[in-house]
Amino acid sequence: MARKWYGGDWWFVLISACLLAFVVVVGVAPQWFAPYDPRAEVGPSLLAPGEKPVAFVLVVSEGAGAEGLEDVATRDHSIGYLVGTPASQALREALADLTSEARAAGSQARYQPRRVRYETIEEALAALEAGELHGFVASSDLVDAAITDFPSLSVTGSIKDEATKGFVFGTNQIGQDVLSRIIWGTRIALIVGLSSAIAALVLGVPLGLISGFVGGPLDRVLTLLMDSLYSFPGLILAIAIAAVLGAGIGNVIVAIAVLYIPTYFRIVRGQTLSVKEELYVEGARSLGASPATILWRYIFPNVIPSVVIIFSVNVADAILTEAGLSFLGFGLPPDTPDWGIDLARGQDYVRRAPWLIAAPGAMVSLVTLSFSMLGESLSEILNPRLAEL
Repeated sequence: MARKWYGGDWWFVLISACLLAFVVVVGVAPQWFAPYDPRAEVGPSLLAPGEKPVAFVLVVSEGAGAEGLEDVATRDHSIGYLVGTPASQALREALADLTSEARAAGSQARYQPRRVRYETIEEALAALEAGELHGFVASSDLVDAAITDFPSLSVTGSIKDEATKGFVFGTNQIGQDVLSRIIWGTRIALIVGLSSAIAALVLGVPLGLISGFVGGPLDRVLTLLMDSLYSFPGLILAIAIAAVLGAGIGNVIVAIAVLYIPTYFRIVRGQTLSVKEELYVEGARSLGASPATILWRYIFPNVIPSVVIIFSVNVADAILTEAGLSFLGFGLPPDTPDWGIDLARGQDYVRRAPWLIAAPGAMVSLVTLSFSMLGESLSEILNPRLAEL
């Protein structure tokens, strides 16, 4: 019956390998796939996936001679907007962009007009027509519906270059593109997952080989040490180490790698204890082979299949642990594009903006499931006990 599952196992390996190949490509070159800078505020806050951003326009008096926001945005001017609308945020961002462009051009101009708040658009347009304001900012829908009653006013255009299309996964609470953060977060997940698993492998495998082969007091001391580490719950131990070391990708890698060293040690030590009693090892020893030669040429090749399987599963668990650390605030700096950080930020908006946790949660599940499928399928395929006699 086990042999009949081999066809399905190979399909699992193929599907998971294709998914992981795509994830690796995205993680290696996220700039090829991400449409925006993951840290940049590129749109309105909490914009739903596919929703088109609202355009905010500037209204001026036709006789003022103003052609854009820069003409009415100095300290000598005043600009109005409606209370309780996103116009204030849009105006603030547009003024910041104008100031940045002026600095880049070598100018010392500062765009800081006096801002006046109004309750209704009719009141604001009346003040603009009476000369109390130099400009008024509101959404294009509100302006189009009310400006017909004020023939002396005109719309100069949008105050900011808004995206003509919506964002695939929407925006978060500070206007960052969720898709771009998901793509750049793939790099962080792969760096942490692979690096921690490799570090644990490099330390755990040699220790397991030496402990199982040498035996004696060294084996008892190493086994006691590894069992002590293994007895701690993984996430709690990682939190303790990360809390001591502080935030940073290197510290997170160290905290997670410590969790998996006992896993490699126990697996490799058990395999070594079994293999070193085989007849071909005894034959090599009787022919005068050195202990190093026996370990490298006769024992180590026979423990590689188990190491490969454990490595694949540990990468999946490392990615999940890193997301948990970041979610709890013990992982990376808060400005880093990371799936765990995005999940932590989105939990307060789960009802209002569920896409903030849906996208990073789906990526964590997809990548960990792919690595787990690959490891479990290889375990079934490479397990000699399941082979048909």
